[in-house]
Amino acid sequence: MRCLECFFENRPGARRCRGCGATLPNDREPALSETFAGQRAHHRGGFFSFGTLITPAVIQVAYFIGAAVITLASLLTVGLVLVGVAPEYTDKNRDALLFGGLTLLGIGNILWRVLCEMGMLVFRIHEALMDLDDKARALIGLLVKVSERKEFVLTRGESDSS
Repeated sequence: MRCLECFFENRPGARRCRGCGATLPNDREPALSETFAGQRAHHRGGFFSFGTLITPAVIQVAYFIGAAVITLASLLTVGLVLVGVAPEYTDKNRDALLFGGLTLLGIGNILWRVLCEMGMLVFRIHEALMDLDDKARALIGLLVKVSERKEFVLTRGESDSS
């Protein structure tokens, strides 16, 4: 009997896998492959088991707060330059401050978005890998189910011919 977790070939009738210690299906219970194909392999628990990742939500909140701060800072800079607050400073550097505020408004928000997306990319890769693992385990469960059916037909055919 092959373990669905580590694929170790165990002796028939074994209750636990000798390779990884996982519980193996027995003859009295429905085969694990029958119930496994429709289930997600990874139990993603709650907050305290770290099964649910909260960092993507934190990154999204940080993005909105950061984008608001960048936008407000750039609009404040442009507004102060246009109003003429602190004329001794703005007379000398008026064009540089105006250009800096407008640049912060456009490029600052784009760079902040790219930085947040780079952080989110790690979690998207993790989600994609977990989905691939779930699909692979479900496929293995279906293959085991088909092989169990073939073994049943073979053993039934041998007993009928005797």
